[in-house]
Amino acid sequence: MLLRNSPHKDHRKSSPLKGQGIIKDSPTERCCYTDALIDRIRHCFPADTVFKSFSSTALSDFISDTWVIFPATPFTIGYSYPFPAFTQSFFSLTGISYIQAVPMIWRVLYTFERIIEQEGIDLGMAELAKLYDLTTFGSHRYLLKRKAREDHPVLKVTKNDTNWKRRFFFVRRDSLPDGNDLPKEWATHAVSIAHLKLTPAARERVLAFKKLDPEIRSFQVTVQDSQEVSSASATMSSAGKPAKSAKSASKFGIDELANVKSSRKKASVASPSASAPKAPVRGKGKKRKTSEDLQGFPLIRQQFLDYVNEKLAEIETYLGHVEDQESQIADLQQMGVLKDLKIADLEKELRATKDEAAQRLIDMDGEKQEIIQDAKVSAATAMYKIQLQMAAEAQDPAFDKSSWDVEGWKARLAELEDEDEAEEIPMLEGGDADKDQGGEAGGDGAAKV
Repeated sequence: MLLRNSPHKDHRKSSPLKGQGIIKDSPTERCCYTDALIDRIRHCFPADTVFKSFSSTALSDFISDTWVIFPATPFTIGYSYPFPAFTQSFFSLTGISYIQAVPMIWRVLYTFERIIEQEGIDLGMAELAKLYDLTTFGSHRYLLKRKAREDHPVLKVTKNDTNWKRRFFFVRRDSLPDGNDLPKEWATHAVSIAHLKLTPAARERVLAFKKLDPEIRSFQVTVQDSQEVSSASATMSSAGKPAKSAKSASKFGIDELANVKSSRKKASVASPSASAPKAPVRGKGKKRKTSEDLQGFPLIRQQFLDYVNEKLAEIETYLGHVEDQESQIADLQQMGVLKDLKIADLEKELRATKDEAAQRLIDMDGEKQEIIQDAKVSAATAMYKIQLQMAAEAQDPAFDKSSWDVEGWKARLAELEDEDEAEEIPMLEGGDADKDQGGEAGGDGAAKV
C-alpha cells in the first residue's frame, strides 16, 4: 500500500514483511510514525520515492525484499537521503542497518559531517575508531562510547529521545538510489571498528579534531524540535554540505556572554551619577561572584549534563546486557532440561543394551555348553566304537595287536576328562591276552603291548 498523495502506483506484488524475532517487548516498539509525519520529511528523499502506508502493527525488525526500513531520527536532525560519504562509510563498514543505530550515533555522525565540511579536516573511519568504541545497546542495537579516561569527542549528543524506537517508516527499495544494496536484516554478529589502524597523517587529523573549540565539536540542532522538522531548517544533503543553523533567540554562547558583560560596564560608565544600591553583606569574607567567575559556567553545566546523560545511556546499555543475559540464561536452562531428558533417554538405552548383552552372553554360554556336551558325547561314542572294535580284534588270534594306537586313544579320553574310560583300554587289552593264552596254551598269538 502507498500513501494517498504518492504519485506512484504499486503495480507489482510486494513481498510480505517478516519479523526476525529480535524485539522482545513488541507492544512497546510498534510503529507510531504516521503518514502525516512522513509528509513532513518527504522533502528529505528524492522526488520519486515510494513510502509504505502507516501500520500500527509494524515492528522495526521487519525485513523484506521489497521494503527497507528507516529511522526518523536522522531526518529530524538535518539529514537527507542519500546520506553523505562519511555516514554511509560507517554503515558500510559495520554492516548494521540504519534502524540499529541509536539517536546518539546519528548526532555524532552528523557533527563529523559538519566538521569535515566547515573545518576542512578529512576525517574517516580510522579517526572515528580512535575516538569512539562501538558497543551493543541490547537487542542488537548499537551506540558509540567514548574511550576510557578520555573527554567526550563530540558534546551534546547524549540526549535521551522519547519513543525513538517507535519512530520509523518503510520505503520501497527500487525507488531509492542503490536501494536494493541496503541491508535486508539486522546484523546479529559481533560488530567492531577497533581493528582500524591509524597512519601518522590520521593521528594528525585526530589531534586537529581534539584542538577544535568545544562549541564547534558540539552537536548543533538544525531543527526546532527533535520530534518535528521545521520548514526553515536546512538538511544535510548527500553532497555533504550542511547549512549553518540559526541560533535560537533564547540561547547564546560564551562569546555573547562576554559581550553582555562589556556592554554593562559601558552603561555604568556612561551614567556615573546613577548609583546602584549595595546588597547587604552576609557572612564574613564572602563576595558575590562576578560575571568573570560565571563565564565558564554554561560549559561546565553542559559537560555535567553530558556526563549524566552518558551515565544514563550506560545504565540503559547495562539493562540491555541484563536482558540479553536473561534471555541467554533462559535458553541455557531450556538446553539443560533438554540435555537432562537426553541423558535420561541415553541411560535408559544403555541399561537396555547392557541387559540385552548380558542375556546374549548367557545364551552364548548355554549354546557353548551344549556344543561341548555334544562333542563329548560324539567323542565318547566314537571311543566306545573303537573299544568294541578292539575287543573284536583282541579275540582274533591272527590280528597283529601292535598296530593299536593305545597312547592316542588315551590322550583323546583324557581330553574328555573321563579317567575311567581311559583305564578300560589296558584292562581290556590284558583280559583279552589272558583269554587268548588260555584258549591256546603254548601258542604264539598272545597280545603284545
